Amino acid sequence: MVKIKNNRIIIISGYDLPFAGAPWRRIEYFADFISKQMMEVYVVGAISPSRNLSQVFRKAKGIIHDTFIILNLQWRINYSNWFIEIFNILGTIPALFASLALRPKIVFVSLSHLEQLPTMYIAAKLMNARLIVDVRDPLEYWLKWTKGFTRKFFALIIMINYSIIRRADMVVAVTPSLVSLLAKQGVHAQLVMNGADVRIFQPYPYYEARRKLGLSDDAVVIVFSGRLGGYYDATPLLQAVARLPSELKKKVVFLLVGGFGDATYARKFVRVAKELRLSSNIKVLQPMRDARTLAEILSAADVGVITRVTSEVYDPAIPAKFYEYLACGLPVIALARRGSELWRQIEEWDVGFACEPHDLDCITRALEKIFDESSMESMRANVLRVRPLIDRRWATEKLYKLLRELLEPRRDA
Repeated sequence: MVKIKNNRIIIISGYDLPFAGAPWRRIEYFADFISKQMMEVYVVGAISPSRNLSQVFRKAKGIIHDTFIILNLQWRINYSNWFIEIFNILGTIPALFASLALRPKIVFVSLSHLEQLPTMYIAAKLMNARLIVDVRDPLEYWLKWTKGFTRKFFALIIMINYSIIRRADMVVAVTPSLVSLLAKQGVHAQLVMNGADVRIFQPYPYYEARRKLGLSDDAVVIVFSGRLGGYYDATPLLQAVARLPSELKKKVVFLLVGGFGDATYARKFVRVAKELRLSSNIKVLQPMRDARTLAEILSAADVGVITRVTSEVYDPAIPAKFYEYLACGLPVIALARRGSELWRQIEEWDVGFACEPHDLDCITRALEKIFDESSMESMRANVLRVRPLIDRRWATEKLYKLLRELLEPRRDA
């Protein structure tokens, strides 16, 4: 592969980096791959002012991460309020100064939050750098969690973001539905899917993984990777487990890798589990930043779970955990809207079960099929068949090819 020489790229994210989450693993893989082709890669993240000062200074100073450098320079409070959002917008100014100091040829904005793009658009214009926008979720997502004046303020920020996206040098999106959604906004986007790092996310020895976690060989393990809460609601799954015959129900272990995203939902989940007498069926593990450790844990399970909400705003997105489950050889159970991108992909590849979030009959039938070894064996074969298609390397090579084309000298028509 031809290298891009003497060029610098800065990748902007609204997260505190590194962290245990799929958005970081996408950025990490891209940054590592591109850094081996380019001269320098800098990743600029954010940090909450609630952290102790020594940790703030350490992260702001810079973290050398294999082949690239992480600078957590932005200030961000993770709370949806118009006043806090103004603070978050102002908190991106250090990223502007970092860009002016580093003088990159490419400004790559990983669009998970709304406040980074306006600032980095200004930075790119000041430096005559190319602006690339990476869209992983619909921007309208933020309107689902706000109301009143805050909702109107976020709608204004979203409108500004779309205006900038139309002016970007290149836009990439992770699903065909997102590409279509952006087209309706007058944006031409390239498909650069998420996928998984199949070198790390792969099936590891099943029984060995179970022994490490203290799981019995005859347990039927349902795993969820990520933080429950917000739009990830697993209570319908608990209700479906409770409907299973007692001889099946007692074998089920619901393995949560990452715990809960908010205390209110955690209390609700614990209360529902207690009411359904399923507390002993639940095992909670802390978030796993190390991808290899997470992959080994997933390999101990029989099926991976994806929980979604009923809102159509999420239809174009596919959670990255879907690809990580498949890479580890796991069929999936997804609570999703019929016709969503996730539902369509599961049906097309025949790699699991998709049910409407509140269709308990469908969820219960899916759980019962987990105990049918012949059915599961056929589905696992399908998972292994499509596994090469979700290798993140293909998407990364496509992105790199697009970067090379973008940096080619412009010729007059």
